Amino acid sequence: MTQDDLLHYGLIGAAFALALFIRIRRIGRTQRLRIGTLWIIPALFLVLGAAILWQFPPEGWGWLWIALGFLAGGAVGWQRGRLVEIAIDPASGRLTQRSSPGALIFLLLLFGLRWLLHWLVELSDARWHLGAMLVGNIFIAFAVGVLSFYRIELWLRARAISKGA
Repeated sequence: MTQDDLLHYGLIGAAFALALFIRIRRIGRTQRLRIGTLWIIPALFLVLGAAILWQFPPEGWGWLWIALGFLAGGAVGWQRGRLVEIAIDPASGRLTQRSSPGALIFLLLLFGLRWLLHWLVELSDARWHLGAMLVGNIFIAFAVGVLSFYRIELWLRARAISKGA
């Protein structure tokens, strides 16, 4: 392992630790849920993902792998969204959200799964001939699926709760 590799892993580890620290501080804390802004993050990632796929389009079966990555991400995002508690604040009448400790464990498992899949793809790439760009595109599709379906799940439940109140 070279010094550049150590620096690379150190920066990734520091970013992961910072994100984890922020998430831990937010667990159990009630935050305002703005239904009207739930579409922004998925839209940005969808545009980013589409731009990358447009610039580096896959060939043949690569589209199937990308679709499977998106669907797997969608399933993960939907589950993650179900772990968020949505309620109406009785004092203000506004929608609120609160992440559970299960959501943090879910995110940690997701990061672990991502590293495991990255390692497995590197090992099996010689047999499957996926290529680095296709693997990157699959992970981008997975991320777009997670973010999109997470926000869709929140939006559907928030809308139902606000109509029922």
